[in-house]
Amino acid sequence: MILMSLLLVLSLERIISKGTDWHIETYAVSYRQFMTENGWFSESSSNTNFYLVMLLPVLLLAAIEYWLLGAFFTFIEQSIVLFICIGCPALRTTYKCFLNAADRGDLQACSMYTDQLGHCSSGHESDGTAGAEGKSFGQHLTWLNYQHYAAVMLWFIAFGAPGALFYCLTRSTTDALCSSEHPLREASARLMFALDYVPVRITAFGMLIMGHFSRALPEWLNYALQFDVPAYDVLTSISSKAEMLTPEEQEQQAENAAVEPKVLVKLAKRNVIFLLVITSALTLVGSLA
Repeated sequence: MILMSLLLVLSLERIISKGTDWHIETYAVSYRQFMTENGWFSESSSNTNFYLVMLLPVLLLAAIEYWLLGAFFTFIEQSIVLFICIGCPALRTTYKCFLNAADRGDLQACSMYTDQLGHCSSGHESDGTAGAEGKSFGQHLTWLNYQHYAAVMLWFIAFGAPGALFYCLTRSTTDALCSSEHPLREASARLMFALDYVPVRITAFGMLIMGHFSRALPEWLNYALQFDVPAYDVLTSISSKAEMLTPEEQEQQAENAAVEPKVLVKLAKRNVIFLLVITSALTLVGSLA
């Protein structure tokens, strides 16, 4: 059922324009507001209390699946949750605006759209702009594609709908706490680092398989067992090695800033296909239910 849900949701996500009611951010914001109003989520809350707030809806969803839903209704419920969790309409709109600005040669607008992507979750101390990160639009777009697609898929494959919900709720909360400089932002960042540690290395491995293997493999091996490197750096460094611009593309990039993002987005899409193929193989051999 995991594979069927993934195929169904990814197909629908490509052909349907999702509104805000079908995106996790809407419900994550409402949940944080509810918990804040009831005194569970405030600046004085302890780290333990924060972790409980993140786990509560996940445990509730898991209990509903286990005690109330049968196989068919669990499939329906998991597909709906995955559809809500995966993707990000706002970021897709920003990407399209960037491409239009690049086609016009409007570099100022390109810079503005790059900053709009948000850089707080990268794990670096910065002013929230792309320039402070030292990363290109394409590299940061690769990271966001991982956060909103690959990581969600991997958590869904491993733990079903509760896993995808836990990752997305933590990701949304981490971004919100970072942007507001909330006292709990460090605890949230540590949790996010732990949630990303394995998925980002699996995703990066998929990128080197689908990209330039020999060039990216040393970079992947260098980061494989490092516990002090942000997931953002791992993914952007390996993706830039796995899919480097050709001399012709570098010349085109000087005239059109959309060349590099398009190349890296194609790599990210191939990686999603790679994850689906691996999931299919694991399903066939009986490793996944």
